[in-house]
Amino acid sequence: MNLNKLFPRLTIRAKLAIAFALLAVVPLAAVVAVTTGVTTGHLHAGARAALRHEVERSRAQMERSLAQLESDVAYLAYAVLGPLLDGAPAADWRSAARLASSFLAAERTLFRVQLVDADGRVLLARRAPDGGAASAEQPEAEAVYYAWRAQSAERGRHLLLPVELRGGGVESDGARPIPAVAVLIPLRTREGELRGVVVGEARAAELFAHLDLASPTLPGVTGLVDATGLYLYHSARKRDWSSLLASNTEVSLRRDFPAAVVAQVLSGRAGTSRTSDARLVSFVPLSLPGSAIGPLTLYRAVPLAAVAAPARRYLESTALMSLPLMVLVLGLAVVAGHQFTQPIYQLRQAARRLARGGAPPALDVATNDELEDLAADFTAMATSLVSHRRRLEELLAERSRALQHKHAELADILAHSADAIVGLGLDRRVRVWNGGAERLFGYRADEATGRDIQELLGPRTAGAEREAAFLERELAERGEVVNYQTSRLARDGRLLPVSLTQTLIRGGDGRPVGYSLILRDTGAQARLEAQMRRSERLAAVSVMAAGLAHELNNPLAVISNRLECMERDARERCGDCFLERDLDVLREHTARLGALTADLLRFAGDGAGEPGPVDVAEVATRVVGLLERTFAARHIRLEFCATRGLAPVFASGGGLETVCMNLLLNAAEATPAGGCVTIEVRPSAQGDSVELRVADSGPGVAPELRERVFEAFFTTKGGRGGTGLGLAVCRSVIERCGGRIWVEGGAGEGARFVVSLPFTWLEG
Repeated sequence: MNLNKLFPRLTIRAKLAIAFALLAVVPLAAVVAVTTGVTTGHLHAGARAALRHEVERSRAQMERSLAQLESDVAYLAYAVLGPLLDGAPAADWRSAARLASSFLAAERTLFRVQLVDADGRVLLARRAPDGGAASAEQPEAEAVYYAWRAQSAERGRHLLLPVELRGGGVESDGARPIPAVAVLIPLRTREGELRGVVVGEARAAELFAHLDLASPTLPGVTGLVDATGLYLYHSARKRDWSSLLASNTEVSLRRDFPAAVVAQVLSGRAGTSRTSDARLVSFVPLSLPGSAIGPLTLYRAVPLAAVAAPARRYLESTALMSLPLMVLVLGLAVVAGHQFTQPIYQLRQAARRLARGGAPPALDVATNDELEDLAADFTAMATSLVSHRRRLEELLAERSRALQHKHAELADILAHSADAIVGLGLDRRVRVWNGGAERLFGYRADEATGRDIQELLGPRTAGAEREAAFLERELAERGEVVNYQTSRLARDGRLLPVSLTQTLIRGGDGRPVGYSLILRDTGAQARLEAQMRRSERLAAVSVMAAGLAHELNNPLAVISNRLECMERDARERCGDCFLERDLDVLREHTARLGALTADLLRFAGDGAGEPGPVDVAEVATRVVGLLERTFAARHIRLEFCATRGLAPVFASGGGLETVCMNLLLNAAEATPAGGCVTIEVRPSAQGDSVELRVADSGPGVAPELRERVFEAFFTTKGGRGGTGLGLAVCRSVIERCGGRIWVEGGAGEGARFVVSLPFTWLEG
């Protein structure tokens, strides 16, 4: 058996001191432990016996008080007041009243006695001489309550109730009622019908006075409960007697003790029980021979700490007497241990100095035993270790410089990589978050580190779970996923298209230790591809539109020429015929087709004119003058506001006229009769451009259509003749001038088209 294993990690000096101390202390401790155990057992048993004796003494006094109280009230009920219910003459009533008053004067336990009929009316009431003036007018609710409780009582049973006396001449302490205990004796006919009830009331303070004088050595709570667990007396609640009334069923034994203890207390047997909250409860049923009052139980609950106080005091005194002896024994053990272990500590200090890189120490150990030989061997070993350590330090310094250089290169690559590089643990939580990840997703490294990558960047889409399952399967089968096109969620809520490459990282033993995740932003590439597709589509449409316009212009020229000849002939041959009006209609539709071909040619890039300095306010003024009569004919109000003196922009004058004309005509189409169209020319909020704003009071443009309205051949006019080229031409002209055009306002709010042209184009 290895005795060293009996101790935790301790020094040899401490082990020797403990061993010497145990040899001296263990026998003494064993004797003290046995003596203490026997003594504390006797003290605990004595405290429990004292508690039971206290409860038994209180029970005997309570039985005498209750038996006397019930006997007095029974005498008055059956011998004095009960016969009055048989229709006695007035003289008998006066005689019974005098007899009751004399009895109350002789028996000081009772405070008041009443005769109440079955309907709750007080027929007779008398009070003890020191209870105040006698009055037969008692509170109606109190008498009705007595009659109701007597009606519900079992036949042949008496009731014992806690009550509060108020009104009817009862003298109380200010507004506070007097707590009392009432004995109810129902008076019935032979058939069991209630005729009335005799009520005897005793002051609770006098009836339970002996219960208040609890043992000072065992402070606790004393209670008296009926068979249902309701309190008749409670030493802690006696200052608030209203909580003990029988009508207050919430305050009962079941609220103060666990169900198992309640069952024992109400079992009708005497005993002592311990509760889960460290209380000792001693209980005993009251024995009332010949009494008609239901079973009552008296209990006393004291804290276990009060029961264990004598034993605790004994233990404290024993500890105080043993402490000096223990200190003496431990002091001698420490001195002996120090003498035996001093050479070992010298060797230990020399080993620590050598471990910290110091020179081999000189040991002065002269014990003339194995410890002296061990010191000599240690000195020789230390000299050899110092020489070997110097060679290792030189090699380590060289390898460390190479490793630091490599680490610096990798850290620089990681920090300045344009891609988001993320290191994950096996639990998918972020361990590495480079600068590219910060720039791409908006999270700082300290915000992202430690968070689950799926919760941080995972999209909340329907296919997110399927994608996650696919990536897990690929990593499990192949160990990597390369250039997987997907999307991830940025901090600002944007869904970013990315190219994902994820690799399983394995340690030197081949076991997985984490994952590397590289995310490349493919948004610019996607936008470029979409722009290329759109440019190709617009180029094809432009070519088609230009060809169609040229093809239509030739027959339109012939038709227009022939219409002029037909109009001339019509005027010469029949000035008042309908032919001339029909020709006007044909000319109007021919002009409409001509305007369509002109729009197509402008959309294709023809006819815009050479760019140059243009005053936007002047162009808008000219177009407004042309369209004033058109708006007036449609009963639409046209309002124009321009900031004069603005710097010109570098653009095509004809193109800007086309833009302004198209925007105003579209606004007129969208505005109902009686509405208003506003055109405004003003500088931008930043002061670096001029803005042309055209707003109408029509139905507006839905948010999902704000980009599509600028696409070629897309129209919201339906069957009202729209070609879908006007806004496309406007966008083409504005973008060639280096500006922007967009639409504001939602559905039902009216539309507001904004054109922004920069002043800086003049410098070009």
